[in-house]
This record gives sequence, C-alpha cells and structure tokens, in this order.
Amino acid sequence: MYKFFSQRKIDNYFLLEPELQKHLKVIRIKNEDFLINYQNEFYLCNYLYPNKAIIKKKLAINNELGYQLVVAIPFIKQSHFEIALQKCSELGVTKIIPFISQYTDKSNLELIKKYQRFKKIIFEASQQAFRNQIPSLEAPLSFEEVIKLDFKNKFIAYEKKKENTLCQTNKDTLLIVGPEGGFSQDEINLALNHQVNVVGLTKTILRTETALIYMLAKII
Repeated sequence: MYKFFSQRKIDNYFLLEPELQKHLKVIRIKNEDFLINYQNEFYLCNYLYPNKAIIKKKLAINNELGYQLVVAIPFIKQSHFEIALQKCSELGVTKIIPFISQYTDKSNLELIKKYQRFKKIIFEASQQAFRNQIPSLEAPLSFEEVIKLDFKNKFIAYEKKKENTLCQTNKDTLLIVGPEGGFSQDEINLALNHQVNVVGLTKTILRTETALIYMLAKII
C-alpha cells in the first residue's frame, strides 16, 4: 500500500501538496486506499481527485524505536553524504548533525549550501521506510561541540581501536563517525575526556557511510 506525508489536515480530509498530486497522477491512483502520515500518525485514506485524501480511519501504527538515536556525520563527498542521509533515515535515526573535524576536507564545506536537497532526500527515504517521524537535519557543529552533547550513550568509531563494544541499548544514543582521513589522536583524547566510548568496528577500513550503517545495525 502506498504511503505519503501530508502537512494540511482540514476536517475529515487532507489537502495534498502539488508535488504529491503529480506523483499520484504518475502512479495512476484512482479509487484506491493509501496511507497518509500526519504529525507522526497514520490515516487510511481514499483519493478524491485532484487534491484531497478523504480520511477513512486513524490507524495505530508506530514504527519508531522509542528513543532518541542521533548521528553525527562529517562533511564528506556529496554522493557519500547523501547515502548516509538516506540510510540513517531508513534505519530509525531521529536527528542528523553534520560536523567539521580536523581532517575534514574543506572543499566539502560547500555541502552547507545544499540543505534543501538533503532534506528532500531525508523526507523521501523516511516515506519509503514507513517512518512515523522525519529525522531533523541540524545546523553544522564543530567536533568539540558534538562530543559535549548531553547523551549517556556516546560512541565514536576509531580505526585504531580493536574492541567493539557496540550493542543494542534501547536508550538515547549518539553515534559519531569520522571523515575520509579519520580522527586525530588529539580528537580521540578529547572524546575520551567527555565520556565518549571509543569503539572499533571491523578489521577493514570502512567508508564513512559504511561505518555509520554498521554502527546503526549494531545499536538497533
């Protein structure tokens, strides 16, 4: 069954955005039921051409983890960054924080200008994954600001660490992955001073987006 997000509810129907109207036309939905997610809740609806979804009933559907799962991602190559955004959204992340660290390639800071594109990627991935909630994309932080965030469970991936202590927590969690050049020893020491758990992942060196997917799979 198709599922979409909507922002406008009026009495017993949703007013569909022009982009969604175009999509419904492309997939040729006529007298069919589909789901609308409105304010993190799902409704069974029927399409009324051209721009309304008539509510049939509200559904008790919750596909969220039940705790805050936040990821901090450095600015990396755009194609890799977009994969990370997509997979985070599919895997239940609630908040995405881009950050700048010592080895961040400064040419990648141009990504700051593409936030609207990134939010669309997050939106579409969340819709496809049947999420109740769309993850928020936060303003960029420095590495120092990230490690000071108030989470009891904070993990940072480091290729020189052998032990992997990642496990399912069911508690608010912050995951931090590094850029192509990894983290400096000074950054790791600073993380340790702020009660961040330093963890190894695999025997091989992983791309940023792969490391993030691996960490999420362990946590959830």
